[in-house]
Amino acid sequence: MDRLPPIHQKYKLYNGVKPLRIDHFNMFSSNVDASVVFYNEMGFRVTEYTEDPETGKLWAAWMHRKGGVHDVAFTNGFGPRLHHSAFWVPTPLNIIDLLDLMATTGYVSNIERGPGRHGISNAFFLYVRDPDGHRIEIYCSDYQTVDPDLEPIKWDLKDPQRQTLWGAAAPKSWFEEGSVFDGAEPVDAVLKAQPIIAP
Repeated sequence: MDRLPPIHQKYKLYNGVKPLRIDHFNMFSSNVDASVVFYNEMGFRVTEYTEDPETGKLWAAWMHRKGGVHDVAFTNGFGPRLHHSAFWVPTPLNIIDLLDLMATTGYVSNIERGPGRHGISNAFFLYVRDPDGHRIEIYCSDYQTVDPDLEPIKWDLKDPQRQTLWGAAAPKSWFEEGSVFDGAEPVDAVLKAQPIIAP
C-alpha cells in the first residue's frame, strides 16, 4: 500500500462524524469458543464475554491486543460473516451531530440502532448501514484494559443491560444480518441459545 501522511490534525478535511481511527471488527462465528482459542494463540485476551448458562459455551467474546476493550469480537451466529466495522470518534457529541446530519439529508432510514450505551464495553454507540448495506458502528467512551491482571467481565445472555446499559434490546436484524467474506462459506452456529430481541 502507498504510505500516506497523517491527517489527524488536518481538521479542515473532516466531514460528517469525523472518525479518527478504525477501532474494532465484530464477526459472527459459528463457534465462539473455537474463535477465542485461535485468537488467544495470537496473543489476544478476553475482556468481556457472554456465556450460555445452560451449556457453559461462549455466546460472544470481546478480545484485545492494544489495550482497549476490544480489537476483535465474536458473536454467535451463522458465520463466518462480518457483523460490523467500528470507527472511533472523540465524544458522544460527534454521534449526535451525525444523527442530526442523517436526519436532515435523507439518510434517517440508514440508522439501524442507537444512539445508546452498551453494557459490554461501556461505549456510547450508533449503528448505521452504508449504501451497500454493511453495518458500521460509530463508537466512543469505552475503557482501557492495559492492566495484565484485569479479569474478564462475564455477562448473562438474558441480561438486558448487556446489549444496552439503558435496557433497550437490539433489533432482529442485529442477530441475523451480516456481510459475507469472499471465499468463506458460512455455517450454522453450534450454540442455539438466543438473547433478548426487540419486538
